[in-house]
Amino acid sequence: MFAKAFGLEFYVDSGREANRNFAVLNLRDDKPFACYEELDRASEVSAIICNFDAPLLSRFQRSETLFFSITPELFNDNTNGFSLKITPKMNKKMKLYNTEFELSSNQRVPMENNAKSRRWQILGYEGEIPFLNDKPSYGINFPMRFDEVPSIGVLDAQMRPMDNQVGRDKDYFLNVQSFVERGSYAEALSTIDEMLGIYPETIFKRDVLYLRLVALDGMYNVENYEDVVALGKAWLGAYPTDIHVPQVLFIIAKTYAEMKFFEEAKYYYDRLFNEYKGDKYELLARLNYGEHLYARGDRKVVLEMYESVLNETRDLEVASLASVLLGDYYRKEGEKKRAEKYLNDTLEANPNFFLQDVPKYYTMMQSWAEFGVYETPAKVLEVMFNSFEDKTEPLYLPMLKDMAMWFDKAGDLQKAHKYYQMFLSESESESEREEIKKLDDALLLDDNESNATKRLEHYDYVIANYKGKEEERIALEKKAQTYYDLGDYLSVFRMREELDRVLGENMPVLINATSALTKKTLEAGNCKEAAYYGGLYGDKLLLQDYEFLKLFDCLYANKQFIPALQIAREKSTQANTPKQKEEWLYRLAWVEYSLQDYPKAALAARDTLRLLSDPKHNDSAWVLFMAQIRQGNNEEAFKLLPRLEDSLKNSNKMIEVYRVMLQDALARKDDTAIKVYAKNLMDLQEMHERYEYSPWVELGVVEALNREGKFEESLEMLQKAELHANKDTEKIQIYYLQGYLHDKLGDKKAAVESYGKCETINAESPWKNLCVDAKKLLENEQ
Repeated sequence: MFAKAFGLEFYVDSGREANRNFAVLNLRDDKPFACYEELDRASEVSAIICNFDAPLLSRFQRSETLFFSITPELFNDNTNGFSLKITPKMNKKMKLYNTEFELSSNQRVPMENNAKSRRWQILGYEGEIPFLNDKPSYGINFPMRFDEVPSIGVLDAQMRPMDNQVGRDKDYFLNVQSFVERGSYAEALSTIDEMLGIYPETIFKRDVLYLRLVALDGMYNVENYEDVVALGKAWLGAYPTDIHVPQVLFIIAKTYAEMKFFEEAKYYYDRLFNEYKGDKYELLARLNYGEHLYARGDRKVVLEMYESVLNETRDLEVASLASVLLGDYYRKEGEKKRAEKYLNDTLEANPNFFLQDVPKYYTMMQSWAEFGVYETPAKVLEVMFNSFEDKTEPLYLPMLKDMAMWFDKAGDLQKAHKYYQMFLSESESESEREEIKKLDDALLLDDNESNATKRLEHYDYVIANYKGKEEERIALEKKAQTYYDLGDYLSVFRMREELDRVLGENMPVLINATSALTKKTLEAGNCKEAAYYGGLYGDKLLLQDYEFLKLFDCLYANKQFIPALQIAREKSTQANTPKQKEEWLYRLAWVEYSLQDYPKAALAARDTLRLLSDPKHNDSAWVLFMAQIRQGNNEEAFKLLPRLEDSLKNSNKMIEVYRVMLQDALARKDDTAIKVYAKNLMDLQEMHERYEYSPWVELGVVEALNREGKFEESLEMLQKAELHANKDTEKIQIYYLQGYLHDKLGDKKAAVESYGKCETINAESPWKNLCVDAKKLLENEQ
């Protein structure tokens, strides 16, 4: 376990001595800091406290190892600092040592027992202290200086000094070490085979067998899996206390897991989890185990394992792997933002992490791009691409192409263009060059020119030269957006047909511009122009509710009933308050009636009357009355007459109501009702100077009066009818009836005169035939 925060570093080494485990916690900082022991009643160390004059980082959390619990705590006085409290686990002991001074240096070693030091060690053990005795040391009480520093020389894999006098097997061993460190595993294995063939009992046997295992594992070859497991088990049996035991356990566990032998793998995972908790390879085992659990469907546990490693580790490489796996976990779960955050954290903190296995992480980044995340994967590819020593790398061109395309999709046009151009100059594939050339050309559409006029000219150029291509679509949209950003909404609107043809109807920028134009025309009271915009886009416009009310009224006034209906239907369902509901239902009733959808008109009018609070909406009763009449529901309609006469007493709308009532009375020959409704109708016509139902109404009264024998009153009514007779056929009928009534009253001369007027009108009518016959009859009688 390794941590680095501000200047502070701490890490744990572990091992076995005399068949007992031990661990050493190392603490280092740039500045001296104080540590001290706290003893219990038995004079055993119960806690070690180390104080630091620096703020506590939020990521610095409680850590647990096999021997220690490490807890960060803020100072009680709220000063700018914190302490680390280290306590031993159950049945474990510990001891504090100041390791400030390196005796191998040529600096002076001052007196011991300093209260502060830049380096401290805490030994965790079971039973007796390994290697050391527990006797107090009184230190060196005078300054000391070493003029000549002794040289230990080369160390073996166990970190032991190597004797320069040993045979050539030492040279072999050093070569093996070098090959493994460089990742040249095939060379390492070949050298090991040669070395063991010559020196089968070499003193480096333990070390080279360990390095052989590392090399086999590093090759990621399925054919090596059985050899890895066999060698790992044999090595553990031979060297059970070696410092590399956790690493070997990890190699065996993950190899078994790759072989799908999960029960066998779990045994070695559990050994790491139980015996080496907090060790670097235990943390790596947790991550590796989590990957296999995820593949088997146990996802909740996996998330907890990944997060626990990220919170506990102080090793940058382990933290990087945990962060990448967390990002990949959230990617697979569809949480794009959280996924990219973890990936970006790794990229910023440890970009070289991805160089450990370029093919593996290139494949992973391709999955991220398929998921729709481009920016961070492109940056990861850039790190890997820049590590290539020459262009012969197999992944050089594929990675260059993907990197350019991902930067393009992420909107980093400068880098996209740079890598597009690089690909075009280095690729020999004509089809790929053509593909990339098109993509690079498309970057022109993302011109960063600050001058809007030049930008518009550029878009016009692209539109003219890329007809029918994606470039035309993008340029057209950007042109419209530029006009919109400039507040030139009319220019956007004038692009309407082109936008609809190329980009499809109802583009957002067009809707936004037309909405702005509609607002302006409504504010200016220009109802006709507002109706024009509303007629095109109706309820798609982005207006306030009160603006939609105004727009509806303009549409209705200009007889654009279809868009008015769409708005009314949409808004009546969206209304949140009774008042809003009433406003929209009222308008819906009127427009439905105007479009002759009488059942829906009746429904909306009835709902309006139920909510009625505004007297201006009283004429909803008229809509309901007329809609019922149109549907043949006369009885239901007639029940509304009292309400209509009360709320719309002198309204011109009552002309139509009394026309209906008169028509019904005429059909029933109800003379009393005829005279009442006819009078009301004629009075309203005169009041409003609207005579659309004359002389029909007067002739209806004449018919009723004639049945009652009131011929003189009928003649008076006919004189009124004559004033409003505009058609020849109407005049013929009136003159015939006048002649008929004069004859009834015994005035033959007046009768002949009326029939004569009738006869002289140049029009055909059954009434005219009656006039001619009646006149001849009267003339013969004279």
